[in-house]
Amino acid sequence: MRFKKPLTRADLEAIQARNLESDDMRTALWEIARLRALVLYADQLQRMLGTLPGQQGDLLASLRAKLAEEPCVQEFPKLTPDA
Repeated sequence: MRFKKPLTRADLEAIQARNLESDDMRTALWEIARLRALVLYADQLQRMLGTLPGQQGDLLASLRAKLAEEPCVQEFPKLTPDA
């Protein structure tokens, strides 16, 4: 499945501003916030894992590449430099 380009924080804020009266949109944006927090948690976890051998390493490398493309990961302040 091909997805559209991921939304940045600014994109989501603009959507919110256009839909201030919509309870459904507010609910959807809270769900997006929850999922973005989960992505950040996955990013933190993968950074802690270091290097893994074999297929596990390949899977982790694929996850790392996908997480690196996520706007919420790019926008989140890093406390330590990337390894």
